[in-house]
Amino acid sequence: MELPQTLSRQYAKLCDIRDFEDPGLLEAVRSVLPERDPATHVERKAWEFAMVALFLEEVGRLSQGTELLSVGAGNERIVFWLARRVGRVVATDIYGEGSFAEREAGRAMLEDPRSQSPWPYPEERLEVMRMDARELEFEDASFDCVVTVSSIEHFGSPTDTARAAAEIGRVLRPGGHAVIATDLLVRRHPLDRYRASVEAFTERGLRRQVIEPTGLSELQPLDATVSPGSFDNLTRQTKQGLISRSGEYFPHLMVQVGRSVHTSACVVLEKPRA
Repeated sequence: MELPQTLSRQYAKLCDIRDFEDPGLLEAVRSVLPERDPATHVERKAWEFAMVALFLEEVGRLSQGTELLSVGAGNERIVFWLARRVGRVVATDIYGEGSFAEREAGRAMLEDPRSQSPWPYPEERLEVMRMDARELEFEDASFDCVVTVSSIEHFGSPTDTARAAAEIGRVLRPGGHAVIATDLLVRRHPLDRYRASVEAFTERGLRRQVIEPTGLSELQPLDATVSPGSFDNLTRQTKQGLISRSGEYFPHLMVQVGRSVHTSACVVLEKPRA
């Protein structure tokens, strides 16, 4: 069995304000979100997109020979960015159904994905399909890469999540790569009900419900440390909306729901060749 390759940066980590001092990450954000100034629009969603872009570039997946699956894709910017850089992108979600039906991506993405893109892309490279992540309608070993961004935490019970994770591993080809960006608790209050009031994983839950069920190998252990400055503009999620400590939206990295705080986390995985 091949040993995991050495990577140039830490991808398996939590979103941290210090990451926005990295020129490489800032350039990746500019590429995916060119209308923003990444040095001032410090946001965890932009961080997630950048981590996906940087990792896929480093492992050589941004090429015309790559077939990529995006699970729980919605109409996220990264889908269209990838369609300009890889040979085939299949975006799956329960478009027009579920609690996120019209909050993020409804039937328009399914029926006319071009209308959802901020820029032109080779339309023949992108296929959008309504599909339950727990039962992916693809043969085993169908894709070189699988990406899921801010989705798997919304897939239901721990059993549902594990089923979706197992499907990611199943459809990936040997030697293929998976990037999973999700929400992780960095401060969990004992009076908050886990996965009820907050749709975020604990470290243990992430491992047991996501990483282990994929059957894939971790290319890096998760670095769950966060610098104190990441909490400076802590944002509370309330019935009235988001309320930040400073009154400004940016930086938007740490979110408090109830008494607990979560942020984005990224894990990078590989399917063994034998």
